[in-house]
Amino acid sequence: MKKKLTALFLAALMTAGMLTGCGGSTGDTGGASTGDAGSSADAGPGAASTGAYRMGYSMPARDQFQTSMQMAIEAKAEREGIEMSVLDANGDVATQLSHVQTWAADGYDAVIIGLCNNDSAADILAAAGDMKVVFVNRQPNLDVLKDGEVVYVGTDETLYGTEQGNYLAGLFQEEGKTDINVVLFMGELGLDSVTKRTNSAKDALAANGINAEYVYETTANWDRITAMNLFSQFLGSGQAVDAVICNNDEMALGVIEAMKTTGSNEVICPVVGIDATDVGCASVQAGDMACSVFQDPVAQGEGTVICALGLLNGTPIDGLVDNYYNITPQLVTRDNVADFMK
Repeated sequence: MKKKLTALFLAALMTAGMLTGCGGSTGDTGGASTGDAGSSADAGPGAASTGAYRMGYSMPARDQFQTSMQMAIEAKAEREGIEMSVLDANGDVATQLSHVQTWAADGYDAVIIGLCNNDSAADILAAAGDMKVVFVNRQPNLDVLKDGEVVYVGTDETLYGTEQGNYLAGLFQEEGKTDINVVLFMGELGLDSVTKRTNSAKDALAANGINAEYVYETTANWDRITAMNLFSQFLGSGQAVDAVICNNDEMALGVIEAMKTTGSNEVICPVVGIDATDVGCASVQAGDMACSVFQDPVAQGEGTVICALGLLNGTPIDGLVDNYYNITPQLVTRDNVADFMK
């Protein structure tokens, strides 16, 4: 009888062990419960387990303006609970395409693109697949924009040059001067922004009755040192110059440094830039740079996240007209530069 009871007891123990093995435990599954799995699924494709969207930002290259915009994008994304990945394409289209392809393969929800080359927009869209796309700062052909899918955040680039040209025209009209010699430093050739900034500055001078002869017109690729060296060489020619127009502040600062290394150690003519960066504003305040035109990196950066969220959530985006989120530039002179300084 005792043997039978012992056998029954052992059988019961074995059965209990088998039931425990089939049921499992939260420890065996890495702590994931049925409820946790459900909330992750509810977050939608490409979303993190917290339900946050995942976005990528491919910047074209790093300078002060682009860095300021990156910081604004990251700060806005953090406030919105978005997981943001930022990569620098360093001016290379192929690298930028690989950024987009990687994010698409990883199931990201949206990408923000500062184009390395305006003509690469179609390739970017093809690589993006189902991701929402927000182009920023460097305008693609507006034909690629698409309701609910693709938008652009930035400023009409012609407005920057127009502000520069109008400002200079006002200075020369006050002097009663209509014929002037102009040096013009452009950014990277082939970019839509460069063409529009350059041509609109020329058009504004002409529209105001100023006959400008462009005695030296070249690219300094947005770079301060390059502009300084090139303008130093120009000064060596002895050619007279009445104004210097630059596509950005960095090149304008380079020109000013070149002027100050001459024997007179002074700015010999009005130099105008674009961006109103911190250092650009400091130069305007000091009376060195005649003016800049404020290109708002914070408004553009935050605008990209606002637009991406609107596309993903299917909600109206305030300020978006024909898939263009336009940010108005502002002329910065010594009279109002304090308003633009941090």
